[in-house]
Amino acid sequence: MLLVANVLELNGGTTFILRVAREFKKRNRRIGVLVLMDKVNDGLQKSIAQYADVYYLKDIVHKVYVPLMYSPLGIFAPLNFSKILNLVNIYNGHVHVMGVFGLLFVKRCLDALNVEFKISFGIYHQNEVMFDGVPYYFAKNAKMLFGLLPPESIVFFNEKNRSSYEKFFDNDYSKSTIVPIGIEMPRAEVKLLGKADSNRLVSIGNLYAFKSYNRHIISLLPQLSKIRPDLVYEIYGTGEYEPELRKLVSYLKLESAVQFKGSIAYEDIPRVLDGALAFVGSGTAILEAAALGVPAIIGIESTDQPITYGLLSDIKGLSYNEFDTNQITRSIKDVLIQLMLSAESWETAAMACKVKSTSFSIEQTVDGFIALENSNMNLKLFKDQRYVNSVGLFSFLICAIKHSFFDDKTFSTRREQGTLK
Repeated sequence: MLLVANVLELNGGTTFILRVAREFKKRNRRIGVLVLMDKVNDGLQKSIAQYADVYYLKDIVHKVYVPLMYSPLGIFAPLNFSKILNLVNIYNGHVHVMGVFGLLFVKRCLDALNVEFKISFGIYHQNEVMFDGVPYYFAKNAKMLFGLLPPESIVFFNEKNRSSYEKFFDNDYSKSTIVPIGIEMPRAEVKLLGKADSNRLVSIGNLYAFKSYNRHIISLLPQLSKIRPDLVYEIYGTGEYEPELRKLVSYLKLESAVQFKGSIAYEDIPRVLDGALAFVGSGTAILEAAALGVPAIIGIESTDQPITYGLLSDIKGLSYNEFDTNQITRSIKDVLIQLMLSAESWETAAMACKVKSTSFSIEQTVDGFIALENSNMNLKLFKDQRYVNSVGLFSFLICAIKHSFFDDKTFSTRREQGTLK
């Protein structure tokens, strides 16, 4: 499998690549990772390179275009398609795409090479392709091209995501693949890493507006501190929403109770979670916390109210990030208070989350990826759809100019639209 990634920055997608590569290596296979943009965390790159072959688009385009590779502009640059074909052939003729720009890039390659290879597309964020109100040619064509991929090509990471895409694209995705956004289970049975009498609430993840749980916990702290006066909220991660969160902290005069800790390396997660009362969040970090024996409270994305489905152990199946009107919600405050009532209730919650985390094993994820290589994919509709790269480039330039000078963020904020119908 040749995995096409936008970047290798410190985020959930890159750490997921690391886990997938490591699991493939355990099975005596190396995957390829093609990085489209020159945004690379050296530590993560070195870790991934132990288990996978890492390639960069900047090494495939002519050197005159290398300065463009720090942004998505590089995917529109002239390519040496024979080098792409060599990579596809090396990795079993299966290309796995992680985002919109990867999809446009692979469409170009498929058209230019005029050869057959398998394409799979993973929905790593619910609104990566499911968005409205973005008028640019490249974005509209990405949506159109996605809708023309056969269901067998699509990888969903939970049931809610699949049902949302079925409604939005009016497609039947019953033949798609559903696998967990897997994590590596602790190698040996470990004690519960959290502590019932702790005063530390922890969140780990990049700071974006759609991750509304950060804002909700900060707003709830004055009420929660009446029960546990020394309660502290530790936020690990950085991002564009950090200034807004800091303003809220200042407004509520919570500087001593909210700590912005910055980014941490993936391998530091156990150290950070050691001795925590609870974890609040989404993505794979909540799974890591649960696996280590810390009560993991689900932070539903893009919610105006401080609500949750409860603990990770309270959900059925794999759906927890997205807002689902069919699931029962509770107040985040009530769930936290329940954890603080007694050591017994805390331990019951921690054990239940630890058990639930086994449903999200990376082994199951890789099993699904390998099965894709043996599946039938009819890409005729996708291949026949006309896409003009030069027009895509022009539309992206207009998008970038409007974003920079006219504050038009219709594309960059598409992930903040919530679950669309």
